[in-house]
Amino acid sequence: MARSVERDRLTSLEEVDVVVDADAHAQASWDDIRAHLDDGHERFERFFETSPAPGTEMNLYHSPTPTYLYEDMQGGEEETAGLYDDAKLAETSAVAERIGVDAGVVNPTLILNLNFVRERDYAVAIMQGYNDWLVSELAEYDNLVGNLVVAPHDPRRSAEEVERLADEDDIAGVQLLGTALLPPAGHTCYEPIYEAAAANDLPVSMHTSGAGMKPFPEQSFWAETYAEDHVTQHPFAHMVNVSSLLLGGVPERFPGLTFVFQEAGIGYVPYLLRRLDTAYHELGPEVPALPDPPSEYVADSFYWCTQPLGHTAETPRHLAWLVELVGPGNVMFAADAPHPDFDTPEELFDRVRAHFGAEAVEAMMGKNAMDVYDIA
Repeated sequence: MARSVERDRLTSLEEVDVVVDADAHAQASWDDIRAHLDDGHERFERFFETSPAPGTEMNLYHSPTPTYLYEDMQGGEEETAGLYDDAKLAETSAVAERIGVDAGVVNPTLILNLNFVRERDYAVAIMQGYNDWLVSELAEYDNLVGNLVVAPHDPRRSAEEVERLADEDDIAGVQLLGTALLPPAGHTCYEPIYEAAAANDLPVSMHTSGAGMKPFPEQSFWAETYAEDHVTQHPFAHMVNVSSLLLGGVPERFPGLTFVFQEAGIGYVPYLLRRLDTAYHELGPEVPALPDPPSEYVADSFYWCTQPLGHTAETPRHLAWLVELVGPGNVMFAADAPHPDFDTPEELFDRVRAHFGAEAVEAMMGKNAMDVYDIA
């Protein structure tokens, strides 16, 4: 894109220097993962061979309805299947170019529910197979980088995985999947992962899943449709993990570590941060790990992705108020492409351009993500 015009306000998306999708996606099939399994994981071949559809099963066991269709919200006429598309990196790259995104940070699709896998060694095998597939595929695309995935079932081997791949040119961060993360993210058991990420200057991204959040809260068991489940599960999971990280003192123990929260939008963030600060002041003896209020750590090292903005008509200033409460320096545009409910860059730009100066808009649209993920 053309370089920004020097002015207080931007009037066109073409004036933005760079647009980054901080939450792009690609679909690794089970055949893709199986092709990259290490020699020590042969016994898991039977899991793939004897299951008629292991990928869909991982999701369907935890989803209220066996399938769901999205209306095309970007002007098309056809409905689109949710998780069961076959979006490879070629499609991710092509969609990014088509909607005006200059770079994308790739997260998984099929294994967003990795935390539901119960056998530790199987989860580690999936982790390593997916990551090797991702590295091999990213080499073909100049406009994409990716988050390596870790298996919280085994923090030690996950930390070793971070060390193994941290120097790969196309690895930009660590993905600690947020749905069904038990115990939640602030528990000390995850310290090997955080230590490895911090030592290699990699941010920790947390992406929630759209196919089930059953371990918490209990009410999720009673969602009768995917729509009912999907409305609440992303922010609920992040609220639990963010609270755990902050009140558990993780930012104090790892002051250089950055966290990015994906696919829940930003509407829940101001409410959550004020609740956390209130708890800090009212219940201080229960929070000995933090010498400062939680919101101060958030300003330094927590980032929030904008998708989903919602495709219904909204008064632009309402979203701008949310951004102001969160802080434009901590907001990242995310398209969630090529998933069918993705947001285009215009959907964020058009709602914030009149309310913020050029520097703040540039930061939200791409420069925050470039800095955090070290995208050249």
